[in-house]
Amino acid sequence: MRKLFVILLLILSEFNCLSQTDSIIEYKWNELISVNPDTIYSISFEKMKLTELPIKLADFHNLKHLNLGKNKLSNLPDYISDFTFLEKLDISKNELQNFPIEICKLSNLKTLIANRNFFDKIPECIGYCTNLEFIDLWDTPVGSFPQSFFNLKKLQKLDLQGIKYGPTFQKEFQQSLSWVVIKFDPPCNCMEASGD
Repeated sequence: MRKLFVILLLILSEFNCLSQTDSIIEYKWNELISVNPDTIYSISFEKMKLTELPIKLADFHNLKHLNLGKNKLSNLPDYISDFTFLEKLDISKNELQNFPIEICKLSNLKTLIANRNFFDKIPECIGYCTNLEFIDLWDTPVGSFPQSFFNLKKLQKLDLQGIKYGPTFQKEFQQSLSWVVIKFDPPCNCMEASGD
């Protein structure tokens, strides 16, 4: 019995070591003064009250995670589209009036957190983000979705809470994305959003 217990502990510790090597360390921007950009895979600018991103960020080509949440960004720089390895992007709680089209070039993107912004439509180019699995648009007044949105076959979860949609829209939208778990608020007799 004791041998079995020791073997079990060894297996668990081995599993722990493996899972730790697969995890990505997230760095704050101010921790990256003199590092090799090629060795950094996750950066957070969360709550820095930024109105624009530093140009030096463009050097971090290997990023997989980028957290820009809770800032004052009204647009994203063009170089964001060069982050071809990016899998998770958080642009939540900013001042984006338009959906940043730079995101459309991120073909490896799996998670897009874009809640609490101000844009009201998703552009046709979203269809290029074929690996998207989760999109959070909570409390972002999106009333227009392009046809390409309904071709995101890897999409698994979509958060549309905090947006007022009528019952007809909710029913038709869910039917168009039947494989996706969609979170809606209870329907109202207000906006019937549209596809483009």
